[in-house]
Amino acid sequence: MTDRVVRSARSADAASLLDLIRRHASFEQTTAHLNENDLKLVLDSRQPPVHLIVAEEGGKLVGYAALTFDFALWTASRFAYLDCLFVRAGARGRGIGRLLFDHACQMADEAGAQRIEWQTPAWNADAIRFYEREGGAGQLKMRFSKALPAQRMQKP
Repeated sequence: MTDRVVRSARSADAASLLDLIRRHASFEQTTAHLNENDLKLVLDSRQPPVHLIVAEEGGKLVGYAALTFDFALWTASRFAYLDCLFVRAGARGRGIGRLLFDHACQMADEAGAQRIEWQTPAWNADAIRFYEREGGAGQLKMRFSKALPAQRMQKP
């Protein structure tokens, strides 16, 4: 069995992590507009806007998760949002997604979040089965977005 490590991403991971991010965007039929320099700024930030977690197998990055924190007014509670969870196609089915998910849940719990939320495309049946096995419950809600005037990503 190959050694697996799940850890916080660091600046030296930027190129490999960006490759995973782009593969993830392509899988979800979109494009990632992030570049390596912007990613390094996030990774080097003292107060990053997102917590990036990576999974290594045999010394190579094979997956990542992105976690942010927010506050729910109606329940007056802090929650974590799992913005991304992705495992490279050739590494799926070996428990790496579960390791990343568990690490994100632990990080959220330690940060005082009362729950963790996430979403996945309705067509991603494999992800839906995975999340249901992990105790997730689907919530019917329509997600909307609106493009705002072009702004550069705020540098951390």
